[in-house]
Amino acid sequence: MKKIAVLYHSGVGNTKMVSEKISVQLGKNYDTEIYSIEKLPVNFALDHYIGLVIGFPVIHTHPSTRILKFIESINTLPEPKAAYIFTTCGWYSANTLRIFSKYCVAKNIIPIMNRAYNGCPAADGTLLVPFVKRLFRFPKNIDNVIADDINIFNEQINNGVVALNKPAFKLYSILNYPNKLAGHLITFRIHLHKHKCSKCDNCINNCPPGAFKKSADNYPIFHSSKCEKCYRCIHHCPSLALSLSKRRTPKKVLSNKYNYFEKGENL
Repeated sequence: MKKIAVLYHSGVGNTKMVSEKISVQLGKNYDTEIYSIEKLPVNFALDHYIGLVIGFPVIHTHPSTRILKFIESINTLPEPKAAYIFTTCGWYSANTLRIFSKYCVAKNIIPIMNRAYNGCPAADGTLLVPFVKRLFRFPKNIDNVIADDINIFNEQINNGVVALNKPAFKLYSILNYPNKLAGHLITFRIHLHKHKCSKCDNCINNCPPGAFKKSADNYPIFHSSKCEKCYRCIHHCPSLALSLSKRRTPKKVLSNKYNYFEKGENL
């Protein structure tokens, strides 16, 4: 049976969830394997697949640092490989997919389809304005949208399409440039509230760039220079001990015991 790989980088869980839904749809027609790029098998090779699906979150209208490092790390493929690239975001993606497509083409990975799944739970927005309930919800029609997208991708793969479908340049991104620049230049400090910290090391062990180190008294210490701004550490802290606020801890987050993804809320 023909094989397709679904590869993703997920910060707090949005992209993981969408990737899993895509994998289920693809599994109806192909032998589908799904991997986080942080946990690829030792013998993983892109040559084993007839097509790829690659997903990642938008961080300040730019592809996540982790997905770009992954693409940069792989060898250029000897033959063009058809791919469906997608991103998840709370507000809008601007030219994120267009930027990412250039990285893919340089490795002979050819995006024949692209999609921005807008309106997903916002990793930063839920922390900055937690009273806005919409920021915690997925679009209600996301399952149908994904099914329609995969049907189109299936048809193109079956027809042997390996022609670049370059995402169009979005003019509104020019208006957003000051915000984009500020987002890349400014890193919010992540504060530790020691009275809540259980010293579980979850934030230390699950931060790919290593933005947290252990102090002499076993508390996590945050190093902003390494932060990639996914805020997984805050949303996945089981004790709600991390926050963007120095004065208060978050009342609700997008993971752990408050996990909106696992509960299937608003899906």
